[in-house]
Amino acid sequence: MASTAVSAQGSKFYIDTAADGAAQPTWTKTKNVKSYSGFDGSASEIDVTDLDSTAKEKRLGLIDNGSFSIDVNVDMTDPGQIALKAAQKASSLESFKLEYPDGTADTFDAFVKSFPIAGGTDAVITSTISLTISGPVTTIAAGA
Repeated sequence: MASTAVSAQGSKFYIDTAADGAAQPTWTKTKNVKSYSGFDGSASEIDVTDLDSTAKEKRLGLIDNGSFSIDVNVDMTDPGQIALKAAQKASSLESFKLEYPDGTADTFDAFVKSFPIAGGTDAVITSTISLTISGPVTTIAAGA
């Protein structure tokens, strides 16, 4: 049977660069993205055990969507990377979109926690940009 795995090749990462209060987002692509990972959060556990319980009883609390990171080859002139750096310096909550090759996407709000750089002999300058998600992650159907 043929694999149904989805290739990550062709994924695109965007930051919303529209002016505050704009009716529609202005999605600015971040170039030179090599890989991404995230949505690694989890819900908290609430202990609801009482004196009538015969074992621990729990409920799930609110989900914390965790963090998201992208690995990039740094481009000091890329509008997407410039916007990410500006968001980090401003400590501002920004909107992001990860678009998959099949046209579906996830959108979320996050803070740019860090934008470190690394370089060396016979290497390009790279960064693993870390985002802290605030609020829900919304999945958008292809073509929506």
